[in-house]
Amino acid sequence: MSNPFDQPLTPGLRDTLNNLAGGLFDLAAWLSSPGKYTPPLPPQDMPWRAAGHKFTPQDLGVIPFFEGVLREASGDEGLLNRWAAVSANPLQFCPIEDPVGWRASRGLASPQFGIARGANVVILDSTGRPISRRRFYESCWPPLKAVVDARKQKGPVDWVGLANDLATDQAPKWPNTGNPPSSAFITQFICDLLYAMLGMRNPVAPPMQYALLVELGEHRRSGNAYTPQDADAEVTALRKLLTKLQATPPATPPPPVHTPRVGSPPHDTP
Repeated sequence: MSNPFDQPLTPGLRDTLNNLAGGLFDLAAWLSSPGKYTPPLPPQDMPWRAAGHKFTPQDLGVIPFFEGVLREASGDEGLLNRWAAVSANPLQFCPIEDPVGWRASRGLASPQFGIARGANVVILDSTGRPISRRRFYESCWPPLKAVVDARKQKGPVDWVGLANDLATDQAPKWPNTGNPPSSAFITQFICDLLYAMLGMRNPVAPPMQYALLVELGEHRRSGNAYTPQDADAEVTALRKLLTKLQATPPATPPPPVHTPRVGSPPHDTP
């Protein structure tokens, strides 16, 4: 069971993770990118697009959510201990009186506990064994601090560049023998950030809570409800569109252009 008094993140680490999240997800640049979908909502319903505001993952409460996930992970230790015991003796809970003899008489291979190989575990260590989020990230905090401290000594940190270096195992202060490598840390951190931004469990108030879903044009989310009248209105709009398209004759397609393969004449040339 998780401990409600756990404090897995220090203020300095929270600040580092907020900045790193911004380096991984430049939401402000994404909003202003050419061709970006614009949600059909009034400005008051999209405070993240307010003039002068820079939209960042911090607006979505990603690090408080992440810290809550780490607290929840404290309860995984007992489950992982049980898995370790079952892995050592997969047949210990088999109801058959003599499971070893029963399998041997049928020519069956040695049993293995396959929860990790079956991809039913979120995080694995370097040996392929299940590991809790808490333990995974605890091994990442010291090298991450060393990397950030080294960058700060040279001036303001380029968080986008740092995120790229970590993702490609190019941060010199992160040991090559580290477990896990920086790329594994970034991959898992990105997954947990997306979990926060897309899962609607992030601890901020609506409409900011589902800002990323709005910007993606995703309407299927918790709390949405549609009535038969909504369906009728959409059917009517679709019929109008189809009628308009059918009333406009299609343009005459241009004649085909035959491009012969190298070394071959056109098929329509004698």
